[in-house]
Amino acid sequence: MPLHLDKESSDKSWSETTDQATECKKALPESLGSELTHLLVQCKTDDQHAFQQLYLLSAHRLNGIAFRIIGNIDSANEVLQEAFIQIWQNRHRYHADKSQAFTWLVSIVRYRAYDRLRYDKCRCQDQTIEFNEFELNKENTATINAQLTPYENDSLDYCLNQLESNQRQSILMAYLYGYSRNEISTYFNTPINTIKSWIRRGLGRLLSCLNN
Repeated sequence: MPLHLDKESSDKSWSETTDQATECKKALPESLGSELTHLLVQCKTDDQHAFQQLYLLSAHRLNGIAFRIIGNIDSANEVLQEAFIQIWQNRHRYHADKSQAFTWLVSIVRYRAYDRLRYDKCRCQDQTIEFNEFELNKENTATINAQLTPYENDSLDYCLNQLESNQRQSILMAYLYGYSRNEISTYFNTPINTIKSWIRRGLGRLLSCLNN
């Protein structure tokens, strides 16, 4: 069943700022806790109005909890939406005799928030390095021309082109652009020891070519 929320109330709850983090630290009033439990039990009967009220009474506190974990208001808002979708989908699993409603709601929000943290961390680690060899060589030529004689520049260009593509790209990325071995490993999706081997062998061949 889709999530139906009043737009004005939704916008208000989702636009809360860091004051939510302070708000959610306050003890939950007993009367509010009882009302949340009653509403969540009503949700088990597919009562969408009860679900709307549940959202209106708890969203700002739950959003504050998500924000404290993630530290980003936009991500916290997204987590809150995902959490309430999960709350509706899992409403039949709630048992009032086993836990308070707010405790059950918080457990779902915390799970979604920490899951978002893990996802964001993995996404950053797996992010592909943008690299274009033609552009690199073009910039490489402009940089080296200012430091080498025409003969030296032609010799270096010739010797670089004698290397295998992976050796040439690894050397240029490491020594011209300053990429770390780990970053080069990520770009090629190749073990770091292989990257080190490419660079070592490539430099050996480059030096040998330049000395001839």
